Order: sequence, then structure tokens, then C-alpha cells
Amino acid sequence: MRTKTHTLAWLLFLIWMVPALASAERLAKLVGKVVDPQGNPISGVTVTATSAEIPDYKAIQVTNKKGMFTLDFEKIDVTYRYRFDSPGYQSMETQQEWHLLGSQYYEWTMQPGESAAVGGVPAASTSQPAILAYNSGITAFKAKDYATAEAKLKESVGHDPNLRQAWGALSTVQLELGHNQEAAEAAEKAIALGSADEPVLLARWKAYRNLKDDAKAAEALKDLDKVGRQTEEAKRIHNEGVALSKAGDYAGAFAKYQEALTLDPNFQPSQLGLATAALRIGKNAEAAAAAENILKADPKNEAAIRIRYNACLNLGDPAGLINALVGLAPIEPAIARNGLLRLAFEAYDVNDMVVAK
Repeated sequence: MRTKTHTLAWLLFLIWMVPALASAERLAKLVGKVVDPQGNPISGVTVTATSAEIPDYKAIQVTNKKGMFTLDFEKIDVTYRYRFDSPGYQSMETQQEWHLLGSQYYEWTMQPGESAAVGGVPAASTSQPAILAYNSGITAFKAKDYATAEAKLKESVGHDPNLRQAWGALSTVQLELGHNQEAAEAAEKAIALGSADEPVLLARWKAYRNLKDDAKAAEALKDLDKVGRQTEEAKRIHNEGVALSKAGDYAGAFAKYQEALTLDPNFQPSQLGLATAALRIGKNAEAAAAAENILKADPKNEAAIRIRYNACLNLGDPAGLINALVGLAPIEPAIARNGLLRLAFEAYDVNDMVVAK
């Protein structure tokens, strides 16, 4: 048998690009507004949503200058609990049974006063200048005027050094400005004052990571994990990768998926995204490895089966390709059969009868 007469044509890239980069499924959306007793919008309100029926669900949003915020829900027919916090207003909690698909609008009113009582949280501040400076800082932050936001938040903690919300917001702003040491210090002050807010823990971890302080970054990551933010942050970064992939920036997407997987190595959507992006940019070994990781947990994952086949084909790895073709057989029997036959012919032509058989 001569290969040149019996070789079967490879179907190099099958129609394999199953949409592997789907965004998180959203069943419903809350469009909310927070106002004062006169009906004026309140900006900078921290809205925290949880559900006892979904232990790993926690979403945090901040109202914009129109007092608006949105929350996405991946499950319905459950009860969601909302907490509203803002310096200068009384914190409040409420709950809502959600049974409808699609978007719904609701409005809440916050009363002026000290942020006391709810869940034992102490008053936010008794200093009106601190509150005014804090609100100005939040407004500047929402407008992405980070320099002004930093100045106003520093002014706020100057008036009231115990205003943990201002320290927490300052850490996030300083992180945006690249002031990593100051961001870490502000986050530590907020935490020392009793903050366990996820944005604060996240800012501290990112600041120490940027400073390459591995020991403190590891401790910060543990704290982040305790409040369940680690996986949520992985999802957020993953969705950034999805957006880059849709825009055709596969190298950027690959980096985002890698970052997401450092937070949650078992997050399968990022594993699949990484494999897909790696194949697109010629990182075939990484694509094959990522596909193998998926298949260990989900042996029938069709997208991973196809990616592994194409990656091994590009690598020219006969052993890996044999396994990939066998795995491909249930979904593409003709391609698998013809591919294995070609490998047999090639092995026969070099007198490798063990592989040929």
C-alpha cells in the first residue's frame, strides 16, 4: 500500500465552531429606582441582592445620577432580598417574590437619617460635610472622573475617619488610578471599620496582586472566596472575554479566560472559551489541554470533542490524534473512520505495524 495512492483527504476544520462563548443566561431583569421622600433620585446607593433559595447568588449595584440600577436574575419563582445603603439615609431591607420573565420596574423610597439598625450596622456618619463629600465622590466616580472622586473621598474621610463606605469607595477609585498601595491601605481601613463588602475585598485583592505581594494577595483572595465573590468575579471576567471574542479579539479573550480560570479553575464556560480562543490564535497545545480538562468532567461535550480534534490535527501529534478521532466517532463517524484509516496507511508506509494495526 502506498500512501500517495490510498491517502484519504483530511477534513481539516470541520464545521465545528459551535457557539461556545454564550453569555450567562438571564431570565429576568429588575429595573429599579431609589428616591427620597420628595421623589428626587438618590445617586450612589449601594443595592445588594441575595436569595436564601440561591446560596451562591449575590449581586451588588450602585444607583446612577438618576437613582437607577438594574439586577439580572438567572432564576425565577424564588424570593430575592434587597438591601439599600447610602450615607445620609437610613439603610433598609425588603424582599420580593419574583415570578415573571422579562424586565419589571420598581421604585423604593429611602428616608434621610443615620444608617442604623438594619442588621446591627452602625451609623454611616454624623458629619454632614463627610456625607456631602462622599456623595460628590460617588457622582464623580460614576462619571469616571477618578481624580475628582479621589479628592472628594479623601475629603470625606478627613471629615469622618470612621466612614467605612468612603474608605471602601476610595480603595476602588485609587485602584482605577493605579495607586495600588493607597488602594490596599484604604481597603484595609474599611475592613478594620467592619466592612465585608465585596467591592472592598475585591479592590484589596487586586491592589496586592498588582503590587506583586503574593502573600497578601493570597490572603485577600481567601477572604474574597469566603463571601462567594471569587466565582462571581470569574464570571465577570469571563463575560469580558466573551465580548472580546465577539469583537474578533481572540488574543485578548484568551488572556481574559486565563484570568477567570485563575480565580475559578473549574469554571467550564471559561475552559471552553479558552480552548476556542486558543485554537483561533494558533495555541494548539493550550487548546487541546483545555479541551481535555473539559472532557474529564464532561466526556460528551461536543464542542470540546471538536476542539480537541482540530488542535491535535494542527499539532501533528499521531497519538493524540488517534484518541481525538476515537472521541469524535460518535458525532462525526465518517470523518473519524477516514482519519483513522489515513493514520493506518501512514504508519504502514513507514513499517510501523503496531500503530497501523
